[in-house]
Amino acid sequence: MRSKQLFVGLAAIGLLVSACGDDAKESSTTTPTAAGTVDCKPVKAGVLSVVTSLPGPNFWGTTAAEVDPDKVKSGIEYDLATDIAAKCGLTMQFRNENFDTIVAGQVDPTSYDISLSQVTITDERAKVVDFSVGYFKSDQGLLVKKGTKVSSWDDVRKLKLGVQASTTAEYYLASGEVPGWTVDGVKSFPDLSTAYAALNAGTVDGVVIDTPINLGQAAQSNGALEVVGQFKTGEEYGAIYGKDNGKKAILDPILQGLLDDGTVTALIAKYLGGDPTKVPFIDVPVPAGGSATTPPTT
Repeated sequence: MRSKQLFVGLAAIGLLVSACGDDAKESSTTTPTAAGTVDCKPVKAGVLSVVTSLPGPNFWGTTAAEVDPDKVKSGIEYDLATDIAAKCGLTMQFRNENFDTIVAGQVDPTSYDISLSQVTITDERAKVVDFSVGYFKSDQGLLVKKGTKVSSWDDVRKLKLGVQASTTAEYYLASGEVPGWTVDGVKSFPDLSTAYAALNAGTVDGVVIDTPINLGQAAQSNGALEVVGQFKTGEEYGAIYGKDNGKKAILDPILQGLLDDGTVTALIAKYLGGDPTKVPFIDVPVPAGGSATTPPTT
């Protein structure tokens, strides 16, 4: 969340967003679809089998509390998966997997058709999975309690920050590998629900994850939380397919079509509690010879 989760990753994370439930629970209900025109060669007859990592606020459900696949009935990626299934003349069925397992390519590629889990596209991850065309641009956002004053990188460094393990946020802020980004005392959490709970409890002062995911959480907080800034990373979400299993060639044209006809844009407008383009950017000072937007490689 999901920027996002990485090693993985995009979590989430939490993102894309999220290493969220370890149990692979499949949703018991599927969404009926109209007859499609594409033979998508599903791994399970009559069904588009989808993998995600819950929670995925506003991507799968609308809050970080929605971790039961049987109760998730909405969200950007939920609806997107349903639309893809419709193009194939299939019903959509999804299950919950650990984020790290998804991004590490450890989910049996014969058990699913596509994974949508707010996963940031990286070269390292692409070694073990196939990525779709990018369908969602996302920088890293800072969620804090309302009234917390943050306007500069110096302000950020004074905060106790929480991130989701295996996300690009963890990579940027805690790995020491990106010049200028490292912040002391960053705490990693196994999933977004735990990170957000720590923020509410005051254990951390802020949570960094993909800006749209944090905007969604802020929208659910009844004004208690706000996204005060974001950091430019140039990240983009992609769907995951099993490595070299042929699904990319079949499903990418469908996904591209949903991008071209405005379907994805409409879903983003429907579910996000704010416009990511309205969140101010906070510059990250970079030592000579470094790059503040060095892409994650591990």
